[in-house]
Amino acid sequence: MRYVRTGLASLAITLILAPGIGQAASFCIKGFPNPSWLLVGKGFTVPAKGVCKPWTGFNPANGSNDPTNGVGCTSSDGSNLSLNVTTSDEPLGFVEIDSISLSLPSKTGAVVGQDIGSNSVSSYTASGITGAACSNNTIPAVATESVATPALTGAGTAPPGH
Repeated sequence: MRYVRTGLASLAITLILAPGIGQAASFCIKGFPNPSWLLVGKGFTVPAKGVCKPWTGFNPANGSNDPTNGVGCTSSDGSNLSLNVTTSDEPLGFVEIDSISLSLPSKTGAVVGQDIGSNSVSSYTASGITGAACSNNTIPAVATESVATPALTGAGTAPPGH
């Protein structure tokens, strides 16, 4: 009888925790010159020392659902997370490439970025970038951006050519 109760208790705990396991936390990067620019890595966690992990996610800035992808690598001594992420915005026709460096364990640092569009490239740098686990798992259904009134890039400027 004791084994049955232990088994039932284990099953109950598993059922209670299962929804949380299926909805893994995301990792969010913010602090860009455009305060609405947010990079969300779905299910991303800081890799162990000397390990790289893929980044797949989105940017919900200005109600859009711009896909992001890249890779994050933790240095072998565990002191730094280097993350390279590419974000594309189809309605505005630009791509942004961000190279982010975060000190560990604080997860604070800087970014060097390039916005590419309309046959031009603009570059920017910014400090004050932060990364943290977040619960933002909702990808907006419809992009609300308009080419007539372009959203700001992570640099805090309109995409090149707009």
